Amino acid sequence: MKSSNSKSIFPSSNQLFYDLFNDATANVTEMARLLDEAVNAPTSYEQKFNFAHIDKLKFKSYEITHRVFNESGRMLISPFGRKDMCDLASAIDDVADSITIAARRINLYNVPEITQPIINLAALIFKTSTELERAVNMMNELSRSAEIFEICANIKRIEADADRVYNTAFADLLSNQTDAIELIKYTDVFVAMETATDACEDVTLIIESILIKMG
Repeated sequence: MKSSNSKSIFPSSNQLFYDLFNDATANVTEMARLLDEAVNAPTSYEQKFNFAHIDKLKFKSYEITHRVFNESGRMLISPFGRKDMCDLASAIDDVADSITIAARRINLYNVPEITQPIINLAALIFKTSTELERAVNMMNELSRSAEIFEICANIKRIEADADRVYNTAFADLLSNQTDAIELIKYTDVFVAMETATDACEDVTLIIESILIKMG
C-alpha cells in the first residue's frame, strides 16, 4: 500500500496517462520478446509468425502515442508538461519503430543464417525493454526516483554492451564476408538492432529529465 504522503509524478486524477505509458512500455517489451523468440525460433514458420505479430503491435504503439498526444492536449490537469509527455510517448514509440525495422530487415532480407551477434543483440533489446518497462512502472511514485535513476543507468550499461556486440560483429563481417550483398544485408540488420537499444537509452534521458523537474 502506498504511503498517504507519497508524492506521485502521476496524480490519481491522471491515472489515464499513467496507464497509457505503462501500456506503451509493456507493448514494447512484448515486441522485444517476440523478436528474441523469432531469432531463436527452430522453424521459419515460427519465426515469420513472430515477425507478423511484431508488425501488429507496432500499430498498437502508434495508437497509444496518438492517444497521449490527444489527451494531453485537451486535459486541464496533466502529470507534467505536455511537451515532456509527448516527448516520452514519442521516444517509447521510437523503440517500437526500431524493433519493427529490425524484425522487418531480418525477415525481408532472408538472411541466410541467424548469427550469434543477431541472437545476442535481440537478447539485449529484450533486456533494455524490460528494464524500461520497470522504470516507467515506478514513475507513479516520486519517492522511488533513486531506483528509477539506477534502472536508467543499467539501461545505459546494457546499451554499451550492445555497442560492443555490434562493433565486434561489424569488424568480423568486414574481415570475413566476401559477398557484397550479404555484407549489406547483415550490416543493415546489425545497425537496426543496435539502434533499438539506442532508442531505449534515449527514453531514459527523457525520464531522468522529468524526474529532475518534478524533484
